Amino acid sequence: MKENNPLKAIVLAGGKSSRFGSDKAFYKPEGNSLCFIEQTVQKLEKFTREIFISVNQTQIQQMEKLFYSKKSVQLVPDLKEVVEYGPLGGLYSVSQQDASDAGQSYLILPVDLPRLTEEELKKLARAHNVYAATPQKEHFLVAHLPFFKAEIEESVAHGEHRVKNLLDRLNSKPLLFPPEAEARFFNQNAK
Repeated sequence: MKENNPLKAIVLAGGKSSRFGSDKAFYKPEGNSLCFIEQTVQKLEKFTREIFISVNQTQIQQMEKLFYSKKSVQLVPDLKEVVEYGPLGGLYSVSQQDASDAGQSYLILPVDLPRLTEEELKKLARAHNVYAATPQKEHFLVAHLPFFKAEIEESVAHGEHRVKNLLDRLNSKPLLFPPEAEARFFNQNAK
């Protein structure tokens, strides 16, 4: 599935983790040998040969230590002009660094979904221009989007901070998962 695959991945890991109390990207759950960012990268490696990790300045050194031997992983710090844009700023920063063309697409995940399984990722990877949804909630940060450089530049030019605005510009559609999958989209904001 990875050979000659135009699918790349973006992990949104540069958040402030203010509700969590410490940087959740580096949180290692009890009984697990991998922290959240390592778990997320490991899941995505089955689908793509190139993974961008959106990071903030305070994370760079620790991320470099974790992934120094992984040529497939590129760290992308938030650009100065979008440092307060949240996840949209991370996506924008990746779009400015990645020199892809219009045939490219991205599997996008936040770092704090430890329960997400290969099954959900497989379904996302097979669909195109979608974001995850369950009957209970839309999950705008779990998506498979086409190359979006022009659209996200337009969002930033208009001062839009919400990923939903980018999804609207791309005419992205919800990809429905069954009600029982809702727990796997659980966003872990506490230890």
